[in-house]
Amino acid sequence: MTQLAQVLQDNGFYHTVQYVSYADGQYVFPHQNKFYTVMKAIDGREANNADLHDVKRSATTLARFHLAAQGFPTLVTNDSFKPSIIDKWEGRLAQFMQISAKISKRGPNNRLEQIIQAMAKEAERDATKVVEQLYKLPLVSETEQALRYGTLAHRDVASHNFMITPGGSCYLIDLDTVDCDMQILDVVQLMSRMMLLQGYKFDSFMQAIEAYTKVNSLSDTQIWMIFQMLRFPDNLMREVTGLYMKRPGYQLRGVTQLLQLERRYRRERRAFLHSEPRIFQRLGSYYYVG
Repeated sequence: MTQLAQVLQDNGFYHTVQYVSYADGQYVFPHQNKFYTVMKAIDGREANNADLHDVKRSATTLARFHLAAQGFPTLVTNDSFKPSIIDKWEGRLAQFMQISAKISKRGPNNRLEQIIQAMAKEAERDATKVVEQLYKLPLVSETEQALRYGTLAHRDVASHNFMITPGGSCYLIDLDTVDCDMQILDVVQLMSRMMLLQGYKFDSFMQAIEAYTKVNSLSDTQIWMIFQMLRFPDNLMREVTGLYMKRPGYQLRGVTQLLQLERRYRRERRAFLHSEPRIFQRLGSYYYVG
């Protein structure tokens, strides 16, 4: 991670973690059979996806990261060209269906399970359609391009990984999840997480996309793919499977609150997912490089 951070800075991306070197120029030092690094503190707060200004700063910073995260060596194997998102979402859908089936069979035990039971049918239908469509989207060519150009994706663009300083600068931290992948998956992840807290407002999506594309151009096809992948109910399925599979960071109270929000904005989400024609009407005045 220390080498990655340094290369990103050499490529012009300075708004990320900076490691402190020692007298011998090393960034990692051993101590009692363990290895340690020291990072410079970032005087800032976590980005707030409910604040559109924060969202636009995050989108701009992500675009700058993507520009710097190119030209890295990749290891190509025979199965390297299968898009990672297909395995990820197929697995997440299968786990969610098992959980919802178990709840349906024995009955809900708490408020969270009541919400899951109420939302499961629609969520599973939407997710199944999207997973089927993934095989029809030009994801293979996007994956091949990522391998060809050695592009890295962050793969965990949660709001807590964007730090906003008092002066308004935005830093992208936690590089442990970075790996070679399609960079548009980062954009999908950012949009999916922020749209919920924005109440699925069409203008919020457009302003975030425009903030990104002012720095790093997207083709019309890429924007269309991003929009199509937002049909996958990832917030719901990620939180539910994370909690029931006992993954770190998932708590009953937090997951319940998020699902309550998803249920509250159900109509707004459906309306947003029917706004595809408006997106390209809005994009008409911008130029995108394919």
